[in-house]
Amino acid sequence: MLAYLVLGIAAVLEHGVELAVLYVVLIVLSFIAVAYSMCAKCPCRVHTCTHLWLGRLTRLLPQRTPGRYTFWDTTGSLFYIAGLHLLPQYWLWQNKARFILFWALALAAFLAGPLYTCKTCANQYCPFSRKEEATGDTTT
Repeated sequence: MLAYLVLGIAAVLEHGVELAVLYVVLIVLSFIAVAYSMCAKCPCRVHTCTHLWLGRLTRLLPQRTPGRYTFWDTTGSLFYIAGLHLLPQYWLWQNKARFILFWALALAAFLAGPLYTCKTCANQYCPFSRKEEATGDTTT
């Protein structure tokens, strides 16, 4: 993830320091948004979280009660996706090899979730959970 973010910063930086600083601020805000909206509600976040950055970041944020994710929680995650991935596209497209590398690295980072992180996560409320408990049925 860090590699494609640096690629995005480098692409934007070629067109202006102000834009690159704006993108870095957006990256930071994006991480805070997803950490607060999704990760801070996760019951695993303190002891068993396998997310390298987001799990640790939640320890600095106000604690939230674990439970089902709301529309606003999802909206916070969409801000994260838009902030990290969509903003640098115009500048990345100027160099096709960098554009392709950015998306290859982003895909690899995205696949790390379901292939590694999500497999070990016990958060029954997570929309990406593949566990049968994800339905919220605790009667069994």
